[in-house]
Amino acid sequence: MITRETIIKDIVSDLGNEEYVLALWLEGSDGTRNLDEYSDIDLVCYTKEGYTEDAFRRLDECLGELGKVDIAYEQPGRRPNNRYIVYHLEGTPDTLFIDVTIQSESYPVSFIKEDRTDVPMVLVDKAGIVKYQNVDRESHHSQLHAQLVRAQDIYRQRSRAVKYTKRGLFLESLIYYQKYVLNPLVDVFRIIYTPFQANCFLVHASRDFPTEVVVNLENLYAVKNVMDIAEGINLADELFRKAVNEAYSMLSQS
Repeated sequence: MITRETIIKDIVSDLGNEEYVLALWLEGSDGTRNLDEYSDIDLVCYTKEGYTEDAFRRLDECLGELGKVDIAYEQPGRRPNNRYIVYHLEGTPDTLFIDVTIQSESYPVSFIKEDRTDVPMVLVDKAGIVKYQNVDRESHHSQLHAQLVRAQDIYRQRSRAVKYTKRGLFLESLIYYQKYVLNPLVDVFRIIYTPFQANCFLVHASRDFPTEVVVNLENLYAVKNVMDIAEGINLADELFRKAVNEAYSMLSQS
């Protein structure tokens, strides 16, 4: 039987022994110690300059020796020195995706000490590649402030959703409700509750946000008709106002 542990062990044994591979580490639930039966494998491979293609070929061979690869999807539009491919092996659980990022020396990596949501679990590190640094507070503060201003600018366009509720058009109301009401609201919540992962949107929101915030968001997203959306906008208005005030207060103290 092909298990999660078997896959990781074989990749480390095969790919980790290649001279051009400088480091291998796991991210996601392995790093944060939130592993469960549905967790996938978030693997990062760091190579010498110019060896990303070689690493992918070797990884293909390694996975092929384990079993039949029934998914091999590469995300388009990424740089040659920072590629991302999703694999899946036939016969393994549907949720056991192998998400692989292979990057080279021309793509430096450093983890923020204060960020406990993005933690590497080092498997191989031949050259001290995995490093930690303290956040640049001035730059980080500026980024959060810019995100807060942007969220407000987007939310000010909420009338795009309102007009479609008045026209009684559900699909149009829904898309603009999400874009101009819910999205900026979530962005402000991110600034407040996960400032070091402020661009994660709803990924792990149930873990990262307080229960009251999660319940409110679940209610806001659980719309079934135009009336629900209209009521959701009214609720979101109050939540957004309070969240913006809290975010500005937080930033003024940092």
